Amino acid sequence: MSAEGIARFTNAEIARRHFAAKKLMETNGVDALLVFGHSGRRRHNQADVYYLTNCAPQHESYVLFPAKGDPVLFVTHYNHHASAKDVSAVADVRRAHKRPAHQLVEEMQKKGLGSARIGLVGTFFYQDMDGLRSGLPSATFKDVSDAFRLVRLTKSEEELAFQRKAAAGCNTIIEAFRREIRPGVTEHDLLVLSEEVAWKSGCEPDFLFLSSTPMRASKYCVPNQNVSKRKLMMGDVINTELTVAYGLYSAQILRPFFLGEPTSEYERIREVMVEAYNRMVAVARPGKTAQDIHEASGYIESCGFTTVDGVAHGFGIDLLPPSIRSPSFDPPVPLTLTKNMTLVLQPNPTTKDELMGMQVGDMGLITDDGYVSMHGTVNDVIRLG
Repeated sequence: MSAEGIARFTNAEIARRHFAAKKLMETNGVDALLVFGHSGRRRHNQADVYYLTNCAPQHESYVLFPAKGDPVLFVTHYNHHASAKDVSAVADVRRAHKRPAHQLVEEMQKKGLGSARIGLVGTFFYQDMDGLRSGLPSATFKDVSDAFRLVRLTKSEEELAFQRKAAAGCNTIIEAFRREIRPGVTEHDLLVLSEEVAWKSGCEPDFLFLSSTPMRASKYCVPNQNVSKRKLMMGDVINTELTVAYGLYSAQILRPFFLGEPTSEYERIREVMVEAYNRMVAVARPGKTAQDIHEASGYIESCGFTTVDGVAHGFGIDLLPPSIRSPSFDPPVPLTLTKNMTLVLQPNPTTKDELMGMQVGDMGLITDDGYVSMHGTVNDVIRLG
């Protein structure tokens, strides 16, 4: 089979990740990692498997990664084995049953892990865990999923190159929206356009959340997950949340559009939204914390609005820490920002009845000089018509 044109990381990058995984095992007192992945949305629930193997199977998969010895990738669909071997950075790729606990137990015993401490990464099916516990009664299991996600939070230069390609793909789609949004175009038309442009730009579409509503009779405050066939009209506000990937590494941009002149209420929401974004940018720098961003977003509530979505989150392959809401919600889990983290800042001021609101933002890189947008565009409403 051909792997031509498929995004790949270098051997040096994979070695860096394997070293980081072994450090994690040492820190957490485990002898091996057992990593589980499944297709999820666009295979993003394979993120942990992909991180170690450069392979994201379409169905359930498992990586046994011992502190000593070679890792093994198990692929649960018989006919997916050849394709996985083509792209995997792990040499030992095996077919596995749909419920492969007995195969995992057998391999652990062969590797001398029958009484070991096993670190679990991922959300395992209960049938698998029942089989592992009954087959390895002397082994102990520890969930290290959160610790593994923190390892993935800080990006290498190769990972950042993938995310920059994804960010460029997002920008190309937003420019296509700028050209094509007009009365009579449907929300569904924009969804189709976003996927076509993503593929043509060399990226992979992940998702487009979108809502459109008349500003003078507003019904929606944030992008919707179910894109309708409603036709756009003059006087609409259109909220978009767009995610595009390259080699599964994602970028995200959130842009609202005014189709015509805004109402005074929506112009006020715009002012608060842009100022909140700028305040969050000002504190998103090395040494600052998730709590600092949480507090900076309080500007939204001080202006009489609330929020519906989070105001910031880590990004890479799907969501990563930190997950930050505005101050009327629970504070974030403690986390200090460091260089080469990628974050999405996305303030979403909303009226308290949740009938009016907008959301703006993008993915940025934490650098020595602070937060730098990886999209390089102005975070504001795009005015059309």
